[in-house]
Amino acid sequence: MLSKMPMDTRARHALSLIFRVLSHARLLTRALVLLTAMAAVSSVDAACPRTPPVVKDLALPRYYTDRDGSVVDPKLLAKHRALVKPLTEFLRFVSSEADKSIRRTSPASAAEAADCALQWLTSWASQDAWLGTMAGNQDEYQRKWDLTGAALAYLKLRPRATVEQRAVIEPWLMRFADAALKFFDNRDHKRNNHWFWLGLGVGATAIATGSETHWAIARSIMQDAAADITADGLLPLELERKSRALHYHVFALMPLVVLAELGQTRGEDWYALSDGALNRLADVTMKGLADTDTFDQLAGVAQEQPVEPGAGWLELYSWRYPDQIPGGLPDVAQGHRWLGGDTTVLAQVLRSIKAAR
Repeated sequence: MLSKMPMDTRARHALSLIFRVLSHARLLTRALVLLTAMAAVSSVDAACPRTPPVVKDLALPRYYTDRDGSVVDPKLLAKHRALVKPLTEFLRFVSSEADKSIRRTSPASAAEAADCALQWLTSWASQDAWLGTMAGNQDEYQRKWDLTGAALAYLKLRPRATVEQRAVIEPWLMRFADAALKFFDNRDHKRNNHWFWLGLGVGATAIATGSETHWAIARSIMQDAAADITADGLLPLELERKSRALHYHVFALMPLVVLAELGQTRGEDWYALSDGALNRLADVTMKGLADTDTFDQLAGVAQEQPVEPGAGWLELYSWRYPDQIPGGLPDVAQGHRWLGGDTTVLAQVLRSIKAAR
């Protein structure tokens, strides 16, 4: 067709075709740039989801039907878990990202995980998470458990936190710890495993913020715990939990082992308190896990099955005392959100803190 056109007409037509092709190419390039940008934004969003709405107030039901705290009502427990789900998901995510920030070999990927976790923590800290109204005892229990998880996860993240983030998170952790401590100003509140968990939260807060006041409180709580452990390695208040006595010995052992490891960062041997009380507790608890008949006899009632073996404590304890671990123990998870995630990662962090002192 072009060959039959006059020369100038053919030239103009060819130029028009070229311009049209170039125009389409420019549109295609713009589209590719736009798609690339959208993919980048999507990737960031996927890597760090939007921070969830903050939780300040709690009103949780007690899920035991008896005074001793040994019989669980499944319906009340389900309701409790549904209400506490936002807190569970928050801590699981933050602790998981904190672990990734240390485990990942790619510097960029590790930094991305830390930045995301710190973004979430800073957001909630700036809005006074957990510092609202606590409706009852169960809410106070939850608050101090979550304190431990937040403080221990932050220990992993602190080296990557900016000055601005530290200025928000660290004062909040101290207010968080102080609010949780006030509950135990009332001496009618039993200083059982809850007191020990609070000691861990306060101790982690102390190391994260450099607060000597909070460290002294954590040490005092550890001394209380050691004094409570009998010559047989038992905790009388946890033995009163009847069919859940072994469960609660494990649950008390979890924070105490981690707290003793925090003590090691300051050169303080809390395993040695009260003639090795924590080792006695660990010994009798491990014997119970290997053979629950042990606690059937000690508590005077058959233990609820299956016995929950807790998390994190065995990893740390077996690293410290490899020759004191009996055979027949059930599998024990390496981490938990209330322990700031994986305790193998935590051990690495604590060794770094100790080496830096």
